[in-house]
Amino acid sequence: MPRPALLLVIPLLLAGTAAAAPAADRTYLGAAVPGYSGYSPGGAIYLSALPLFAEVSLDGKPIGRAHDLQAALVEARVGFHLLTVTAPGYEPVTVEVWVVRDWTTRVRLTLIPAR
Repeated sequence: MPRPALLLVIPLLLAGTAAAAPAADRTYLGAAVPGYSGYSPGGAIYLSALPLFAEVSLDGKPIGRAHDLQAALVEARVGFHLLTVTAPGYEPVTVEVWVVRDWTTRVRLTLIPAR
């Protein structure tokens, strides 16, 4: 009978120490970081493109118009991506974008009118 009681005490002690330990993933340089829960699988792209009616695609998939993406972050996995911006009457542009984990890559594009 003493053995089951001992087995119940050990998990309770371990649970108590885990709850009392500070959450290491919620602080940065000693300050609390609200909403931060560790590493994410990717980063983000902040796009500023003209003209505002231009269509934007990431790796061949449409993600919206430049106007809609002006104040939004586009989530992307870490690594190289192809960002394509097209608009009628303008030369299309394709650029390689390197996305870094937990970082925002800023891209500014102005399309050139077609001849």
